Amino acid sequence: MKLSTYASRLAIGSAVVLTGVLSACGSNGHNSAAESVRRVGLMHVGTDHVPPSLDGLRSRLRELGWTEGRNIKLIWRNLEPDAAAGQARQFVAQKVDVIVAFEDKSISAAQEATSAQKPSDRIPVVFLHPSDPVRDGLVKTLSRPGGNLTGVFAARDEVDKQLETYQLLVPGLRRMLTLVDPTDPRTERLVPAFRAAVARLPRPIDLDIREASTAQDLGRIFRSLRPGEVDGAFLLSPSLRLNHSSLAIRLAQRARIPIQAHRKEWVEQGALFSYGIDLYRIGRAGARYVDSILRGTAPGELPVEEIPEIEFAINLRTASRLGIKVPQEMIIRADEVYR
Repeated sequence: MKLSTYASRLAIGSAVVLTGVLSACGSNGHNSAAESVRRVGLMHVGTDHVPPSLDGLRSRLRELGWTEGRNIKLIWRNLEPDAAAGQARQFVAQKVDVIVAFEDKSISAAQEATSAQKPSDRIPVVFLHPSDPVRDGLVKTLSRPGGNLTGVFAARDEVDKQLETYQLLVPGLRRMLTLVDPTDPRTERLVPAFRAAVARLPRPIDLDIREASTAQDLGRIFRSLRPGEVDGAFLLSPSLRLNHSSLAIRLAQRARIPIQAHRKEWVEQGALFSYGIDLYRIGRAGARYVDSILRGTAPGELPVEEIPEIEFAINLRTASRLGIKVPQEMIIRADEVYR
């Protein structure tokens, strides 16, 4: 065989082999990439806002090496209350790798939907800022969750401190419009605690307790107020804070009365003050749970984390508009002041 013919055949054969190798690598690489994209279902009830914990979660996940579109897909759903159960079931049907539930309603829905699965198939659920994970039956104990749920929570329903702060900021507070949702199961527990906290205040406050479950209820109540009838408003039921904070703040502004909030983002929108948890920080803490679970750790082996710190924020613009002179010591104490 001539040398040129042999070299030509060798080159063709090498090209065929190389093409086959590259094709195999390309095929395997594509499948590997597709398999490595983990899907995380994120659900939250409360369509009038997006919780800051979502940004905290995303930010920390990026730091931990999870890049959206490359190795993780975050499926965010912001829901009306009656859509939570269906969305949880949909995440289960889609067989997402993890469900992250951001508050009591979505947590309960995720727990119920995954409990219908075989124990060995249950999708892990990471909860963020529930009211009380042990009392509400989410985990057996904080140190040993024991099931497919774990996550991060913080102090909630700090009505004692909220009332004390309210009275310090508004010395003329004599009658408080207290808004409760009779359809929220937590209301029954919170009202007696609220009354007890009011009884311990240095100066007495009369409570004007009114029931509201919808935006229409809130609008009707605020429109019915006569000038000077109440000196402040308080959203007591968690469902009202979760679903209607933005509306309640606008209604209180029109009625020219102060209103409290459960986190600083609402203070920035016009509430007089907030005394509550830092949701962004909870989201960052929750990302570590998602990371650990995606890397193979069972949720029942991850102790629940409690974040005890509370933030105090004041809106001085709101105070000025309402003729409230905030004591300097309260401004100094505040973690965030909006001017």
